[in-house]
Amino acid sequence: MNVRVIVIGNGQPNFIEGFRNDTGYQGDLFTDPSLKTYQLLSFKKSLSSLFGLKTVKTAFRAFSSGYVQKGIQGDALQQGGVVVIHPVDTPVYLYTNNEAGDHAPLDEILHACEASK
Repeated sequence: MNVRVIVIGNGQPNFIEGFRNDTGYQGDLFTDPSLKTYQLLSFKKSLSSLFGLKTVKTAFRAFSSGYVQKGIQGDALQQGGVVVIHPVDTPVYLYTNNEAGDHAPLDEILHACEASK
């Protein structure tokens, strides 16, 4: 689709290499331990976002498929999301995760990418 994907984490910069090794992600990857990017986008940060039903379901499904979390790198209370930005810097899609394990629907992301051309 000729889009540029950028991942922004919130851990310390020394965690980037381990993230790449664990996930195989080789695209643009940045980190913002100050959380200013998350605040600018009004992404949620709360203790309650760690203990929702979706979080428990997602954790159980991941554990059942053999994935074991190795530890926490960054602010565990900070939730993320997805932003699709048009090439002229106009946001066309924003999804804010409600809790850990919540993810933007892929079809919505793809539609926003197609519409932003």
